[in-house]
Amino acid sequence: MSEESKKGLSRRKFVALTGGALVASGLLAACGDAATTVPVAVTTSAATSATTAAGATTAAGAATTAAGAATTAAAGATTAAAGATTAAVGAATTAAAPAPTATLQPPVAQPAGSLKITFWHGLGGNNGVILQQVVNKYNSSQQKYYVETSFNNNYEDTIQKLNTSLAGGALPNVAQIYDLGTQRMIDTKKITPVQDMIEKDKSDILKDLEPNVAAYYTVNGKLYSMPFNSSAPVMYFDKKAFKEVGLDTEKKIWTYDEVLAAATKLTKKDASGKITRAGVEFSMYGWIFEQEIAIQNALFAEPDNGRKSTRASKLVFNGEAGQNWLNFLKKLQDAGVARNLGRASGSTASTTQIANMSRGESAITFESIAILRGMINAANNTGLAEIGVAYLPRPAGATGGVIQGGASLWMPVTGTAEQQAAAWDFVKYMGSPETQSFFSSGTGYYPTRLSAYNQPEVKEALSKYPQFQIAVDQLRASPAGVPTSGGLFGTFSGTRLSVEAGMEQFLTGKVATSKAALDAAAKTENEKLTEYNSTIK
Repeated sequence: MSEESKKGLSRRKFVALTGGALVASGLLAACGDAATTVPVAVTTSAATSATTAAGATTAAGAATTAAGAATTAAAGATTAAAGATTAAVGAATTAAAPAPTATLQPPVAQPAGSLKITFWHGLGGNNGVILQQVVNKYNSSQQKYYVETSFNNNYEDTIQKLNTSLAGGALPNVAQIYDLGTQRMIDTKKITPVQDMIEKDKSDILKDLEPNVAAYYTVNGKLYSMPFNSSAPVMYFDKKAFKEVGLDTEKKIWTYDEVLAAATKLTKKDASGKITRAGVEFSMYGWIFEQEIAIQNALFAEPDNGRKSTRASKLVFNGEAGQNWLNFLKKLQDAGVARNLGRASGSTASTTQIANMSRGESAITFESIAILRGMINAANNTGLAEIGVAYLPRPAGATGGVIQGGASLWMPVTGTAEQQAAAWDFVKYMGSPETQSFFSSGTGYYPTRLSAYNQPEVKEALSKYPQFQIAVDQLRASPAGVPTSGGLFGTFSGTRLSVEAGMEQFLTGKVATSKAALDAAAKTENEKLTEYNSTIK
């Protein structure tokens, strides 16, 4: 979603949490990118409920939050990265039942004498609901510090606001920044790397972080931010359709040729030749494009994806690996076995993907694991599909893997030494196994801490949604290295949009070859990258 530019958000069903936490309803999450979304009913945790009286003193703040959430929902959630949408929309598309309403979480009152710090974030909809619950739990767990949240519509707005504030405005003490903003944040030179704080604490946090997630936020051997909400891309498929045509529903790894052959069997058309069930349905999504380059163990930027001692100075996404993905999609299209939903960024493509698969109108699609619960919930509502999950497809012989998506928590250098200490205390709490378990089980992001998988909420979620384990397996099967750590450069958000524009030019026949389309995008984006790099001292 994801954000890079802006990508729609998702919906999903809540897992019932025990021990006075969250009680199950529906919910949303973002993918590899940004965030916003629509509502789903939730009930508050015991800790949150206990604070509702105090919340009366913060009604104005809650009202502001409500307005922001309403604006986000109305906007349709546009964020780059990651692509997901909302349960309410999905449910309305697939069933006649009215969309449920999200219960906004008022912040708890600030205890007298506590030190206040600010936290900027870009999670709307039910993701924002869960996030506020987590913040409320932190604020209620101690009396020394108090965290005030500020919602900024989406990830891109958050980082733009922060960049503007660098010129003299008030910086937040903690900021949630999407994956594509990593280099831009480092380039501000106004960041306290979390590894500095971890080493000061003599903590073993680094050993317990999901390795491929930590690798994304580690630059020149230093972890700059605390991984918080992470997602991964997968291939969704309809098990009912697969069984109908004799395809293996347990197969996890599919090559491009195998997907094409499967799509040919799965596609149905009416008497006029119109597709009634697409073998494959896809959106032109820059995040998935980036994943496919990493799966082929290729670079997005040189030298070394910007991951080693030298800053990325040339974008090379127009190489053979990027062309392979576009050519594969074009081959599916030309064979009459695929439906193209258009560009993902700024659209509701994932809403349509969920709705169409749940109605048996598509059999395969590519999206974030973040929409898994929305997929399953919609399919259960119609009874027309059964959701399966596999790794993203790849060319035969590909030896790479996927890149994590999502966002992390950064500590700007701002405020007093005591406020810095408060910021670190909060960041540690947000990255703890217990918080990661709670947040993951309520949203569909996977935990960033290995030990979180020992928590009862995560065990319950994996038991209820075993498809989720496939995304985790795929991430862990991805070889460590520069390609799977992802590209690192300061103009990434605009580049993702340019890639999608190039994909559109090629797949709609306006440009004859994938190479020409990607070459044009690379030329434009390399000029922007050169200009950006020239401003960094």
